[in-house]
Amino acid sequence: MVLNTKAVRRAAVAASAASLLVLTACSSDDGSSSGSASAAGDGRGPITIVEGQDPLNAALENIIADWNAEHPDETVTFKPLAKEADDQYDDIAQRMQAKSDEYDLVAVDVTNTAEFAANGWLLPLEDDYAIETDGLLPATVESGTYNGTLFAAPKNTNAAFLYYRTDLVDKAPATWAELQAECPKAVEAGIDCYLGQFKNYEGLTVNVTEIVNAFGGSFVAEDGLTPSIDDKTGEGLQFIVDRFADGTIPAAAQTYTEGESQTAFGDGKALFLRTWPGFYTDGESSSIAGNYGIAVLPGVNGPGVSTLGGYNVGISAFSDAPATARDFLEFMQTRQSQTYYAEVGGAPVLAEVYDDPAILEQFPYFATLKEALESAKPRPSSPYYSNVSKAISDNSYAAIRNEKSVEQALADIKAGIETAGN
Repeated sequence: MVLNTKAVRRAAVAASAASLLVLTACSSDDGSSSGSASAAGDGRGPITIVEGQDPLNAALENIIADWNAEHPDETVTFKPLAKEADDQYDDIAQRMQAKSDEYDLVAVDVTNTAEFAANGWLLPLEDDYAIETDGLLPATVESGTYNGTLFAAPKNTNAAFLYYRTDLVDKAPATWAELQAECPKAVEAGIDCYLGQFKNYEGLTVNVTEIVNAFGGSFVAEDGLTPSIDDKTGEGLQFIVDRFADGTIPAAAQTYTEGESQTAFGDGKALFLRTWPGFYTDGESSSIAGNYGIAVLPGVNGPGVSTLGGYNVGISAFSDAPATARDFLEFMQTRQSQTYYAEVGGAPVLAEVYDDPAILEQFPYFATLKEALESAKPRPSSPYYSNVSKAISDNSYAAIRNEKSVEQALADIKAGIETAGN
């Protein structure tokens, strides 16, 4: 057996916070951590924000420059972290466990927000720390919410598209039934019908969750701990299994991540592809350049649901300048700040940016992206997300490969969610 050393290291960090998580859960029914907020006080002054190295850092640097020009006594310093997500997590988690005031604002993946909140590492954004969320895409606000309380401000987001061959299909299908009705054209062309990311990894959790959501199902309740698996969840997973069985999705997709699926579609080997907006421009250098279009993902009776991507920013519970940090969070969500994210190819969280004629001219796919984001949903919100995701992907993969029945897979996912914190 070969161990993933990063996963082991991360598990150790999470385990050492377990006692704090229990205390947090016991001390508050609404998910807030009032003790941390009280201890932090309402200090002001220079602050530091950290996030992983990413092309979108350029937008943050522009925002910081604007802020610093207006607030010379409360300047913001940006500290880039490592490129690897696990290394970023370790860096932040170690400082939070040490109650260090080195970081005032921390950018966290949407999948980690609940864990950081439950561990007492982030101030709840309520009362004196409440931020204005009107105008933000609702799904992005939901992604920063744990157990009914907002803990992190949406910073940038993402949603997936359905790509389709415009030289073979007259219009994009809005439902799965319409998509399946087009599959004979794939057979005639000697190509596959639908590709997604169905290898056993995080991408499988994403693909399964969004189809389950489209059927009206879910995996985890709002408290982040209780399984919410029901008949709708089963319908969604059974649908995926059936599409592999009837050839709508080829068996080869069981080995595909984003890269493999995009390469196959770009090489003209499929009629439809589910993937992120980045391929919209990347595909221009492929063999199908000029012959593909985009739409929102298909659903059951109409457009479907994309799983939400992106990053949120929370105030460290150990910051000595949380009032300044709170003000900077709102500054990051102004029209100008969010336009910076659009200009570097990111997906803003402020809805009105998607209607800007200048932005639409530069990024014509933004009209579809806004539509996809308006119906998007976050991944299951849980302080033990890594274990929850593994339970979903492992057991869904077994069902897809006919190694388990859908009923058994769901039972094992339920058990995995119930024991995720052990």
